[in-house]
Amino acid sequence: MNMMESKPEHQDMRENIVRVATEVFSRFGFKKTSMEDIARALRMGKSSIYYYFKGKEEIFQAVVDKEANLLRVKVKEILDSSLEAKEKLRSYVKLRMDVIKHLSNYMEILKNDDLMNLELTEKFRKKYDDEEITIVRQILEEGNKKGTFIIKDLNLSALAIVTAMKGLEIPLVTSTMGVESLNMVIDDMLDILFYGIVKR
Repeated sequence: MNMMESKPEHQDMRENIVRVATEVFSRFGFKKTSMEDIARALRMGKSSIYYYFKGKEEIFQAVVDKEANLLRVKVKEILDSSLEAKEKLRSYVKLRMDVIKHLSNYMEILKNDDLMNLELTEKFRKKYDDEEITIVRQILEEGNKKGTFIIKDLNLSALAIVTAMKGLEIPLVTSTMGVESLNMVIDDMLDILFYGIVKR
């Protein structure tokens, strides 16, 4: 690092690159965006960006992490709330779907198999999948303790819920349905989850 540049200035510049790159990736997608596009949008030389990031993949990872952090902050509010476990799960699923609909770079990672090399794509996905399973498991465990849910295998149930949400991502994100319609689909899915489809 240049001795003239302090750590806060270095961090500010990294954040500025990520902010501008977020817009560029959103406009062109990962594959079509070049380092030249990012440099042009920043009005700086491409070589200057390499001082802060190794390359396009590292910048994209920082962009996706920033988007994912927005979701994490809102999720923490739900987890820390006094809502019953059933309502926490409902709120979490609705929030997740609504936020993801607006996070274009995060969404590209979830749906695009040829985003970058498969190994890196899977690394990205696994990180966020594991986080989600942990969040859902926490809600289910709380519901079990309070007698709201009767779940024998928390890990398997959390995995099933996350898998169901992932299955809805592409249809919901690519559709033109509004928030109200989106919430109805999610409510129906959760009612099936909570109450099943077998007449009792």
